[in-house]
Amino acid sequence: MKANSITHQSIQMNVLTDGQCEQIFESALRVLARTGCNVHHKDALELLRKAGCSIDGIRVKIPSHLIQKALSTAPKQIMVYDREGNPALRLGARNGNTYFMAGLENQYRIDLETGEKRLTVKRDAAEAGLIIDALPNVDVACGLTCISDCTPQLADVYELRMLLETTTKPILIWNFNKENLKTQVELCAAAVGGMDVLLEKPFIIAGGAASVPLSHGEDTLDKLLYMFELGLPTPYIAATMMGGTSPVTLAGSLVQGLCETLVGLLLSQLKNEGCPFMGTCFVDMLDMKTMSFAMSSPEYSLGAAAACDVFRYLNLPFEVHLGCTDSPIFDQQAAFDIGIQLYTGILAGANIMNFCGYLETAMSSSLETLVFANEAIDYCKKIAGGVEVTDETLAEDVIHNVGPNGNFLAEEHTMRHFRESWMPQNMIRTSYKKWADSGKKDWNQRNKDIVREILAKGPQKPLSAETLAKLDEIMAEAEKRYQ
Repeated sequence: MKANSITHQSIQMNVLTDGQCEQIFESALRVLARTGCNVHHKDALELLRKAGCSIDGIRVKIPSHLIQKALSTAPKQIMVYDREGNPALRLGARNGNTYFMAGLENQYRIDLETGEKRLTVKRDAAEAGLIIDALPNVDVACGLTCISDCTPQLADVYELRMLLETTTKPILIWNFNKENLKTQVELCAAAVGGMDVLLEKPFIIAGGAASVPLSHGEDTLDKLLYMFELGLPTPYIAATMMGGTSPVTLAGSLVQGLCETLVGLLLSQLKNEGCPFMGTCFVDMLDMKTMSFAMSSPEYSLGAAAACDVFRYLNLPFEVHLGCTDSPIFDQQAAFDIGIQLYTGILAGANIMNFCGYLETAMSSSLETLVFANEAIDYCKKIAGGVEVTDETLAEDVIHNVGPNGNFLAEEHTMRHFRESWMPQNMIRTSYKKWADSGKKDWNQRNKDIVREILAKGPQKPLSAETLAKLDEIMAEAEKRYQ
């Protein structure tokens, strides 16, 4: 099934005013100019030096006018395609489109049949691809794995290999290093018929993560500069932890995260002016009681919503991370966390929401959680779509024709419009007796049934035998690096 169509919502919330967004942006500019950041990459340092930054060793101080110029040259819209070359994502901070992405780099999977936590394997990435391909409200694929049954250094590459076989949707790829990233790009090019086809209609998104606070590592910048050179859509992940790697206040954490991603923005435009760049500011929570990373908190959702406002103010395509939970299993807490986060992100106008399917504070995942998220997204989208008020929907003539004590079941107006009402796919509307007679299956059991049904069908648009053989050749060459 293709990725969901573009969504134009009519209800949107703001947690920051434009004036507050301006304050946060100007504060980030002052930090970059006054305090600066460490850049551990000689080519990146040279780009920054030539642009006019002040450099002392690896410490770089960035004049605000360079950031302003980078914002002016970075594309305001980014198009991402599916594997078959069809438009799939139209990213833009102000166009009202919101898309949803599964999570990545999960070491563990909650087994569908046993319910036990175990290490992820190649089959898990393939199954994630099948499920995502079939869910209309999950728009971007990730494997939700850090595969254990392969050459460890190639876990990232094997995840992509499995996804290429099982989904046509756009893919977010993560990678250990530049060499693996180059192999991944080679795999994607082979899957679509050549590098020129991939660059013309990219179906992958790949980036890196800053070393918060105020540090940009060599390996990460290696990958970023390669993506910038190719001109492929690239996010630079800035994940702050309030009170740990950033100030404990939400505003301060937003400033910190914005500083990190703006350095990536600047490098993208210095390396290849006009190349597509996606901002991020993942505001994470440090639980001061347990000293652990926390996703089940109102600040987590509020920080993401505030980041949406900031990037919309800057008119820069972006992603946030919402749709996850601290709960180690899919239970009532997980449903509560995921539902609230998804609804917050939709109302806040997020471009892409990452991390659907995550459990246990991003340590593990389950496929049934993805199925739940798909329906929750659909539910929330209906609310965010608002109410249409026209002569047709006001229905005065229909009300007049039916009159007192009548009913509207047989009216032509009802026939025209009743299918517009949201209908559940897995939620139930029934009596206790009917539910008991049908097996007393709870929500999670019904989610599992949907997963089994999708997996039984297998890939809906498999790659050709010739293409699969090319992918195998590329994987064999990659294996030689670690023998």
